[in-house]
Amino acid sequence: MLLTKFQAQIDKYASTQKQFLIGFSGGLDSTALLLLFTKLRENRPHLQMRAIHIHHGLSANADSWTEHCKQICEQLNVPLIIEKVRVDTCNGIEAGAREARYQAISQHILPDEILATAHHLQDQTETFFLALKRGSGLQGLGAMQLQSTVYNLPVFRPLLHFTRPELEQFVQATKLDWVEDESNRDNRYERNFLRNEILPELRQRWAHFDLAVQRSAQHCFEQQQLINELLADEFAQNFDKTDRSFSIQQFAQYSATKQKALLRLWLNEWQLPMPSLVQLEQIIQDVIFARSDSNPLFQLGEKVVRRHQQKLYLTPQFTDISTHKVDIKIGETVCLPDNLGTLTLTQQADKLLVQWKNKQLVTQKLPFTNSPIQIRFSYSSKIRLTEKSANKEMKKIWQHFNVPVWQRQRIPLIFYGDKLKSAVGLFEVFDENNE
Repeated sequence: MLLTKFQAQIDKYASTQKQFLIGFSGGLDSTALLLLFTKLRENRPHLQMRAIHIHHGLSANADSWTEHCKQICEQLNVPLIIEKVRVDTCNGIEAGAREARYQAISQHILPDEILATAHHLQDQTETFFLALKRGSGLQGLGAMQLQSTVYNLPVFRPLLHFTRPELEQFVQATKLDWVEDESNRDNRYERNFLRNEILPELRQRWAHFDLAVQRSAQHCFEQQQLINELLADEFAQNFDKTDRSFSIQQFAQYSATKQKALLRLWLNEWQLPMPSLVQLEQIIQDVIFARSDSNPLFQLGEKVVRRHQQKLYLTPQFTDISTHKVDIKIGETVCLPDNLGTLTLTQQADKLLVQWKNKQLVTQKLPFTNSPIQIRFSYSSKIRLTEKSANKEMKKIWQHFNVPVWQRQRIPLIFYGDKLKSAVGLFEVFDENNE
């Protein structure tokens, strides 16, 4: 009966999908998922599956769980990937483990694979309540869907309509064991507190509580989808797919409700967790409607919301490299700081070829010099770009080339001795001695 229900889920939501990467912790839920896929494979030999086990290193039992997963996968003839990760606990163990897990999975998932996870009906209720606790809107209260994208990975949750007791009964019937994570009893973690203390009381009072929560989550999801559809054309007019920036030229003409809805759509394009209402209002007031001559920013998790020429941008948090200096010789390739890539200097006839390789390759030809050559990232004196142009402050030069403030100390500056010669890919400084 359970297999028939599972097969119906696959047929309805993933009928054309033939390759699955199954998240396998060794616990009850993921063991049930793995078993159901292997049962389905018996009458669908074209079905291809692999399992992946993430060793978080957070428990003294982590090594034994890995061995257990190896044995189960060997028994079921399922290829297993084992990946050890380091968990950054700065934002909490749960968030750090989740991020490390998905980063590891992204390194292994194949282009035609979809990640299958073992989230079930009770997990959905917990997710809904955690979103409620955060004060989430429709997006968050929509909880988990059968298919979605997480950290840019396609995710399929075929067990969302299954209850944990159903899964337990199924696995017990196969005589397979599963591991129990001792941290599941630690109520310091919010999800465990809900699971162990709060939700059992609600389920005892209302037998169909989980189904009711799932319906509410689905209503929220559908309402959010409707809002997205109604705003789709307007959002498309303001959204730049090239750099994923968002134009705010018409923003003041929108109602406050519409402003927040459009901001949520933009942040969703970046696959970011939805900010709180207070954060949204701060972005609107402190960034979008900040003084026109200011350079406003707002830190949102590990990203930064910035404004430049009536557009919103989302960037990483950058390290201050304004005092960084790198010596380079002709024929050398050097690594630039803060993930800015590499810079190579070669001689071509009577010229020097500068090649800056970051996300793309930027090249520039400069006059040959016998002076020491250095790469820097800051300059404050006046310069001129042509024989007939006047000396201008560096700030004006950056503005002329439409370089946002946060990028001005991230473009390599080439110095001949102590004289600025160029900003790679943008301009060359006029020097009477070389003209």
